Amino acid sequence: MTAATEHLQARQGSHRYEVHVGPGALDALPALLERHDRVAVVTCPPVARCAAGRRALAAARRGGKVALVHALPDGEAGKTLAQLERAAVKLLQAGLTRRSLVVSVGGGAVSDAAGFLAATFMRGVPWVAVPTTLLSMVDAALGGKTAVNLPVAKNAVGAFHPPAAVLADPRALATLPPRELRSGLGEVVKYALLEPALLGRVAALGARRPGADLIAACMRAKLQVVEADPTERGVRSLLNLGHTFGHGVEAAGRFDRYTHGEAVAVGLAFAFRLAARLGRVGPLAVAEAEAAIEGAGLPTRVPPAVARRAVDLMAHDKKRTAAGLRWVLPRQERGSAWTVEWDVAADAAAVAAAAREIAGA
Repeated sequence: MTAATEHLQARQGSHRYEVHVGPGALDALPALLERHDRVAVVTCPPVARCAAGRRALAAARRGGKVALVHALPDGEAGKTLAQLERAAVKLLQAGLTRRSLVVSVGGGAVSDAAGFLAATFMRGVPWVAVPTTLLSMVDAALGGKTAVNLPVAKNAVGAFHPPAAVLADPRALATLPPRELRSGLGEVVKYALLEPALLGRVAALGARRPGADLIAACMRAKLQVVEADPTERGVRSLLNLGHTFGHGVEAAGRFDRYTHGEAVAVGLAFAFRLAARLGRVGPLAVAEAEAAIEGAGLPTRVPPAVARRAVDLMAHDKKRTAAGLRWVLPRQERGSAWTVEWDVAADAAAVAAAAREIAGA
């Protein structure tokens, strides 16, 4: 491995895996394939055509065990039960067994779908994530939350299935479309709002491409939380900051109007507005959060019809309990600092009022 590649150790319950971040990350892939009889690479057409995708496919093929390269439809269109069934049939036809391996090469949608395919094929086979977008590097490829969507609910069908390894080469971001880069920055901003020590670095970055050091810092933040709570029974819920309303925005846009990161950005603004409505933070915290979001080139508002529909669709959120939705919200500490808490109750009137506040152009 090259000196520029950083190795992080991930722990999720009894499962251990390595995360490699840097230009030499893909060097580890051929050795990972050796212990398996066949390999299926799951990707999508735009990734398969780009330089990062071609590098990953070449590295996989050096192992000589690639039996199938399966392309999902791009984006959220690839995250459906129908596409999962189609992919599983392709794996069967290619002769994959319980001793086989799935390699995900792509962004967050590919990571989610390929991971869930691995979790369910033959009742579970290993998988390796090769994230090619910022979103998948700092979020989707880590922690083993795999899923597909239902028409009215994001990630409503899924499983916890941690990868065998994550190999992230930041060079993939050089040719990322600007909107996809901004989408990943939505999750980067989330980590900065969870860990204010990162806020200055993220604010200085603006809408530019982050380097391997900041990517690794975000990864480390997520892995620490996942290690403490592998299956989201407590503190891991913090990683859902901005996601409850954000997933409602995604569904309101039929999963194609807003990218995941754009929706999460609106959800982050909503969370701080809701916290202010509940008296948990003051206007300066709201302003600081929204400045970080907007500085990354991301939205803090959606049209009124989308905001109303998002509130309605939150009724299908998988984190809802019999007592109603529980929120991940900031709480002011001394001065302008805040901490973030999970399992926070909010009355319907406050939720509706916060939704009206983020309803704009």
